[in-house]
Amino acid sequence: MGVVAVILALGFAVWREIATSPDHCVQRSLSAYYYTPVRPVFVGALLAIGFAMIVMWGMTWREDAALNLAGLLLMVVALVPTLDANYCSLPKAIRKTVPDTETKEIADNALIKANAEAVSRSFTALLFVVALILLLTAVAGVVMMSRPSSTIHGPTNAALIGYAVTWGLAAAAWVFYFVIYQDADNPHSAFNHKVHSWSANLAVAFIILAVVFAALHKAHGNEPARTKWVWFYGLVAATMVLAAVVIKGGDHLDLFSGWVDDHATFLLEAILIALLGVFWTLQTIDRRAKGAPRY
Repeated sequence: MGVVAVILALGFAVWREIATSPDHCVQRSLSAYYYTPVRPVFVGALLAIGFAMIVMWGMTWREDAALNLAGLLLMVVALVPTLDANYCSLPKAIRKTVPDTETKEIADNALIKANAEAVSRSFTALLFVVALILLLTAVAGVVMMSRPSSTIHGPTNAALIGYAVTWGLAAAAWVFYFVIYQDADNPHSAFNHKVHSWSANLAVAFIILAVVFAALHKAHGNEPARTKWVWFYGLVAATMVLAAVVIKGGDHLDLFSGWVDDHATFLLEAILIALLGVFWTLQTIDRRAKGAPRY
């Protein structure tokens, strides 16, 4: 239930910031609260949730793999801030106006410069730790596989393939982040402008996959009450997908107006994090009497 508590803490901190702002202004994205007094809770919450996703075992290797990758990506989202941070700092009368290219470039460059040292320290620390974990995982895998099969109860072939793909993707992500970070000093680089959004979108995709895999696991199980859990997990996954399609699609097609148009990203992020809390609560109830899975 620690993950649910962290989500509640983040929600309360954001609500408190909105309630105490002069005109109850809501940022255009949840990530924009990085630049408010909510920053310690925002960063800490994403790091804690990401860490929990990695260390907690999914009931199948597919679910576990999706959670591992989602957790890694959420940590990147926490440490590399968005550049959409000026909404509530602007006078209310001009918040909806689109800044000219030069003004936006100046604002973006100022944000990048102001946070460069913090991003450098935290992101390089993450790269170092992930590289160390990948190395140790590879060594442990080689040692385990080199032992006589009669002395250990190893994973199934399907799980071996799954984890090879999982850690291969994690290694590829590390290489990608390492290479793209080399251009971090350039204010126009993809690292400063794209890494946050790319990582957030992929993290959401892997979270949805994890929920889908949980539903599929229940669908193929032998438990008497499995049907209701298929419906529970399936409903959470379907709601996540529906929210992403409707809100993001509507935003790109200019179907919304007013507050929803200005805060489509915030609305979607809030819904998805709330549904993640629902999923984790369902897992806690469903799996409270089970030990570590074997596959």
